[in-house]
Amino acid sequence: MDKRDHQLLIDVKDLTWWYEDSPYLLFDKFNFALYSGDFTIIMWKSGCGKSTLVKLLIWQKKAPPKTIYHKREDMSKYSEDEIQLFRRKVWIIFQDYKLINSLSVKDNITYPLRIYSLGDTIIDAKYEKVKKELNIDYLSDYPVKYLSGWEKQKVGLARALIHDPEFIIADEPTWNLDREHTQQLCDILIDVNKKGDTVLLITHDVHVLNYLKSKYSVNIFQMC
Repeated sequence: MDKRDHQLLIDVKDLTWWYEDSPYLLFDKFNFALYSGDFTIIMWKSGCGKSTLVKLLIWQKKAPPKTIYHKREDMSKYSEDEIQLFRRKVWIIFQDYKLINSLSVKDNITYPLRIYSLGDTIIDAKYEKVKKELNIDYLSDYPVKYLSGWEKQKVGLARALIHDPEFIIADEPTWNLDREHTQQLCDILIDVNKKGDTVLLITHDVHVLNYLKSKYSVNIFQMC
C-alpha cells in the first residue's frame, strides 16, 4: 500500500545524541519513520544504541527539539500530561516480559486497564477478545510465575494488544525463545499486523529477519 495512504506516526529527523560521559556520538543525524500499518524491523548490533532508541521513542530520554515527531508534532513541546497520554498509546513487548509474578495471567493482562479505571464490562470484553486471539484461555487463572518463557511472552503480547495501541514496540521478544517458538511468535506478529496493528520489531537475530522476509512484506532498517 502506498505510504500516502498511511498516517505518519513517528518521524525522527537528523537526531544527534550522546551520553555526557562518553566522547562518542550514539546517533549522528539519525533518521527513521514509522507509518500506521507498518511492520518494520530494526536490525541492530551490540553498542548501536537499541535500548537508548526505545527510550527516546517513548520519551523516557529527551531528545533535542525538532528531532522526534509524533504525528508531525515536535515531542519536545509536549507537556508532561501529553507525554503520559502518548505513552498510553504505545506498548512495549519486553524480552524479560515485565510481568507481575504474583498475579494471574488475566490480572497481568488487565491490570493497566484497571489503573485507567475502565469498567469491568469493557475490560472483560477486551480480555475475551485477546485471549481468544492468542489462544491463552487455558492460562487465565495461572500465576505467571508458573509459566514457560513462551507462555510469558504470549501474555506480554496480549497485554500490549488489549490496549489497542497506536503501535507496538517488540523489543527483542524472541531473546529467550527456542527456534520453534521464535517462529510461532513471528507468525503471531504477522497476524497482528494483518489485522491492522502497527509493529516495530527490534532484533539482532538474523534468523528472525530471514524468517519474516520469507513469509511477509516487512520494512527493514539497519542500525550500525
